[in-house]
Amino acid sequence: MKAEKPILGYDQFLMMALLKEGPLSLEELWEKSILFISLIWYQQLPEKSHPLMEKLFFKLARLRSRLEDGRENKKIQATNVECEKLIKKGWVELNKDNKYELNEEGQKKAKIYTKNMEREASTVKNGLLKPSATARNTTFLDFFLAILKLGAGFLSGSVGLISDGVDNTMDTVSAFLVWLGIKYQRENLATFLVIVGLFGASYAIGSESFSHVLRAMNGTLEPLTMPYLVIAVEGVVLLVVGFLFYYQRYVGRAFANLTLIAQSVDNKNHVFIAISVIVGAVFAIYGIYFVDAIIGFIIAVGIFVDAVGLLREAISSRKGKKEDYSQYKLPLEKCWQENKLVAFRNWILYVMWAENLKTPEEIVPSLHKAFHPKNYIPVLSELNATCSESYDFEGNFKGLIEPLMEQKLLVQKDEEYNLTERGRKHLETFISNFSYYDVHLSDTILLAMAKDVKKYHQ
Repeated sequence: MKAEKPILGYDQFLMMALLKEGPLSLEELWEKSILFISLIWYQQLPEKSHPLMEKLFFKLARLRSRLEDGRENKKIQATNVECEKLIKKGWVELNKDNKYELNEEGQKKAKIYTKNMEREASTVKNGLLKPSATARNTTFLDFFLAILKLGAGFLSGSVGLISDGVDNTMDTVSAFLVWLGIKYQRENLATFLVIVGLFGASYAIGSESFSHVLRAMNGTLEPLTMPYLVIAVEGVVLLVVGFLFYYQRYVGRAFANLTLIAQSVDNKNHVFIAISVIVGAVFAIYGIYFVDAIIGFIIAVGIFVDAVGLLREAISSRKGKKEDYSQYKLPLEKCWQENKLVAFRNWILYVMWAENLKTPEEIVPSLHKAFHPKNYIPVLSELNATCSESYDFEGNFKGLIEPLMEQKLLVQKDEEYNLTERGRKHLETFISNFSYYDVHLSDTILLAMAKDVKKYHQ
C-alpha cells in the first residue's frame, strides 16, 4: 500500500497561514508560498558573481533537501491540490466566497502545528543562539572531539592525532571556563583565558612541528600507521570545527561577545590543523612523513598573529573602548545581506507573471504589501526572519530592476517591463527547487541566523 503524504511541510504551512489570517483565497495562499520561497536565503539559485564556496554551499543545501525529502509520497503538489487534500482530511473547507478556511478540527490541528513551530523557534533562539547556550554547546562538542581524537590517535599510533586530542582536552576545559564566565558575567576573564590558550597552542604546535621536522631529517621519525583512519577521523573533526567556527563567530558578532569571537578564531585554526593532518596522512601513504609538520609550523605562526590581534582587542575593550566586531567576517555573510534584494527581485518576476503587472506604479505597491513587516509568513514569522523594516522601493526601484534586465529576465519597452521567456524559465526553475521541501530543525537554525542582528535584542 502506498504511503500517504505526511502533514509535515507545505500542508502545515498552509494550515498555519489559514489559522493566522484565514479565510484566504488560492491566490493569497500561493503568494505566501512565493514569499516563503524567496526569503529562504540558502536555497537561492547561485549567481555567477558568487564565490565558489558560496555556490558549493547552495548546491549542497538543495541536494540535502532532495536527498532527505526526495520521496514521491512527500512531493509538494500545486497549492490547490494540497488544499484539496486538506479538505478530504476534513480539516479545511471552501466557503461561499471561494476562500479556504479551517473548520473546528482543522483549527485544533493548525494550533498544534503553530505551537510546535513557536516552541522550535524558542529552542533555536534560547537553546542555541544565545552566548551562554553557545558556550555550553561548545563544551560538549569539544569533549566529543577530544574523545574521538585520543581514541583514534592511540589506536593508530598517530602522534599528530594524540597531540590534537590533548589540545582538544584543554579546549574542553577552556570552553567550560568560558561557559562559567559568561554565565556568571566574568567574560573578560574568560576572554583572556581563551587568548592564553591560543598562545599556548601556537607554542605547542610550533615546537612539535619543528621537532617533527628534525626527527624526519635524522631518520628517527616513526612512520604513521593506519593513515586512512586518521583521514576519516579528521574529516569528521573538520566538519565539527567548521560548524563551531561559524556558530561561535555568528553569535559572538550578534551579541558583541569577544569571548565567543576568540573561540571562533581558535576553531578557525583547528580547521587548518585538521586539513594539515589530513594532508600529512595522505603524504604518509606514499612514504612522505614531514609535510604536515611544515604546514603545522605555518599554522602556528598564524595562530600567534591571531592571538596578538585578539589580545589588543581585549585590552581596548577592558579600557572601555567600543570595538567594531564587523572586521570578523563570516562566510556567506554577503549572501545574507543581499538576500532581501534577491527576494524583492523574485517577487517582481512573480507578479509580472501572475498578475501581469508591468509598470513601476503597479509593481511598487505590490512590493510594499508583500514585504510589509507585519505580513505573516508561516515559519519565517515565528523565527522573526521576515523583513524587519520598510524598504524604499520607489527610490531603489531602478537598482532592483537593472540586474533582472542585465540577466535578460525582463525587457523594457517605453515605461513598461515585460517578462522574457528566459525570465519565465528562471521563475519555473526557482519554484521547482522546492518540490520536496520540508522545514527541519537544521533549516530553522539557518533561517534564524539569516535575520537581522538587531532582532536578537528584541
